[in-house]
Amino acid sequence: MKKTTVILAVLALAAFAGQISVNLDPIDRSDADWLVYDNGSPAWLTWGGVYRGVWFNVDDFYTGALGASIEQSQFWFYHHASYPWDTSSFYAEIWNGTAPNITTLLDQSTGTAVHYAPVFVSYATPIVTEPNFWCFTNTVMSSGGWPASLGDGGPSAVAHSYNGDTSALIPWVVASQNCNYFISVLADPVVSLSRTTWGSMKTVF
Repeated sequence: MKKTTVILAVLALAAFAGQISVNLDPIDRSDADWLVYDNGSPAWLTWGGVYRGVWFNVDDFYTGALGASIEQSQFWFYHHASYPWDTSSFYAEIWNGTAPNITTLLDQSTGTAVHYAPVFVSYATPIVTEPNFWCFTNTVMSSGGWPASLGDGGPSAVAHSYNGDTSALIPWVVASQNCNYFISVLADPVVSLSRTTWGSMKTVF
């Protein structure tokens, strides 16, 4: 009886924090064209924070690149039977900025989450970023942070996944580990200033 009480108390505490642990099969994250920080092993689902996003430093993937040219973004969600969503709709957003600050919104697209499968947002014109940028799940259409995002269990030496709102983003830490959301982008490196300038102009106009 005591063991059951302890287990329920732990689950309640995790749920109160806006996240619960999951035991799922690894997801293939080996495609080199996708910029990815998660380790491919889902360990948590979370609905904490209106914004949940990953900060990308292009130099981690392409040394010396001046930015990234994003063709698609990818998100993974999980619909737990005990924690129903009030909506499947979310905004996929690309911002420039360095952690923990975001500076310029480059794109906001509407996405529809599905359970435990990749959700792709495609861009008719590639989005050209600065060397540091963000890809976010914005859950403002929900009353409680839904749809719930999937993330790994870390540890990540550098915090790349953050939650909160645009004025107060904090690293996503679970059990004292920096963990990462399953958010990635399909992108090429930007290697010339002219391409960066042209992409910025397209974003503005």
